[in-house]
Amino acid sequence: MFKKICWTFALSALSFSVIKAENFGITLRDTTEKFSIFEEGSAATDIVQAEDGSVSWVATAAGGAGGGVAFYVKSTKEEINIANYESIDLEIDYSAVENKWSEEAKNPSFCFRVLPWDSTGMFGGFEDLEYFDTEASSGTLKHTIKIPSDYADKIIASSDFDEVLGFALKFNDYQRGNADGDQLKVQLKSVKFNAKKDAVEDKAFDDGLDDSQRGTVVEINYPTRDYTVEESALTDADKYEKHGWVYLPAGYDASDKDTKYPFFVLLHGFGQNENTWGLSNKGRGGKIKGYMDRGMASGEVEKFVLVVVTGVASKNWGPNGPGNDVNGFYAFEGEFRNDIIPYIRENFNVKEGRDNVALAGLSMGGHQTLSICLLESLDLVSNFAALSPALFVEPDDFIARVENNPNYEGLKIHDLYMTCGDEDYQIMEKYPAFVEAMKTWDRIENIKDYTYPGGTHDFPVWYHGFNDFIHMIFKEKKAEEINDDNTNTTPVTPSNKPKKTITKFVKCRVKKD
Repeated sequence: MFKKICWTFALSALSFSVIKAENFGITLRDTTEKFSIFEEGSAATDIVQAEDGSVSWVATAAGGAGGGVAFYVKSTKEEINIANYESIDLEIDYSAVENKWSEEAKNPSFCFRVLPWDSTGMFGGFEDLEYFDTEASSGTLKHTIKIPSDYADKIIASSDFDEVLGFALKFNDYQRGNADGDQLKVQLKSVKFNAKKDAVEDKAFDDGLDDSQRGTVVEINYPTRDYTVEESALTDADKYEKHGWVYLPAGYDASDKDTKYPFFVLLHGFGQNENTWGLSNKGRGGKIKGYMDRGMASGEVEKFVLVVVTGVASKNWGPNGPGNDVNGFYAFEGEFRNDIIPYIRENFNVKEGRDNVALAGLSMGGHQTLSICLLESLDLVSNFAALSPALFVEPDDFIARVENNPNYEGLKIHDLYMTCGDEDYQIMEKYPAFVEAMKTWDRIENIKDYTYPGGTHDFPVWYHGFNDFIHMIFKEKKAEEINDDNTNTTPVTPSNKPKKTITKFVKCRVKKD
């Protein structure tokens, strides 16, 4: 009898242990399952999924882009409608890594971000839900996040639909006193999405497009060299092929040489690479692909070719490189002029003429767009966008360098778009004065600026800017314009516009604490 009682107790304990372990994971509508990780969409190291269902990792400070792990809300990779949910409960253990935490740093902080249907992971399309701080350098945190009543509207504004594919837990190292390289060990135990009372069932995603309306993404590997090395000193090791992504619009036919498209080269920021924008030939292709597909299908955006490359013009480019070679960034104009543009013109059906070329970049890529490529490649490009640009040159000096270049006589900047978040303390000190100087410069025919309310130095600002820019420069042309000579058109500045158009939406301001 005693043995029977012991076995019963042991089995009960084992059963309790299994139930407890199963509670580590994600709970939706009273169903709990193990976490499903974005294998290629996370930005952390030492990611381990434990037998008890929890997931642990190490996140590293990187200039505000502290890493984290992205998860699907369902193991089937189906979406939920965020409008059906009112709050999220989570439990985490965390600890600052010994000898990897600055004395000046505050206690760890986290960001919970939601990943819409078009996301490709941690940075591939997201909408932050809440930032929350801890009260010690290590410990256990149980936290409930209330979902604001207007949050579904924010998701829709970002991605046109409120379907949510996943979520991410990010180490928040922005303005927290952390030095690059500081590390935080995190263990996520449980996440529970609490549905609203009488919430309807989540619906399957449908963006209304069919396959014939979607563009395709292809990989390229183009020949180039290390432009930080003098040409006379080049060795075989200084010559290589670089990887990039190219978006081709719906209906693109490589054999149809009579149909040509304008093209747009897009750059990343410091510490990033050609993958960071999220454009991919996997899954749904990322947020910017969604913007392009929907814009072109609706007729709001003229069809164009997009090229996303790594802006480091040295051997340190990658593949999947860290994007931190400053000399490589500053040498990019040589690769842009001598390798990228010739390769695209030779291998894709694109239009001739500088009016049919656009260039944009975020942060350090914004600096490259303005202070490197515009200053040195105005003969190749006439449409530019600087997204939260690093501004290392004063506006008067910038203007003077262009005006004093005899090769640029008579060349107009047809379009300039600039954007920045009003809480981007890295950029806002110089940004407003630079924008105002650009507005008075008569070389620019059309300028638009947008200050993103509540925006920091992060992708929501840059995604919005990308979508804004393509609607600005690739407006669908009227029927009478289509018959014009397509080798030297300016699709974004119809002839009936005034010489200079200035569009401004939100006054530049710096948030006062």
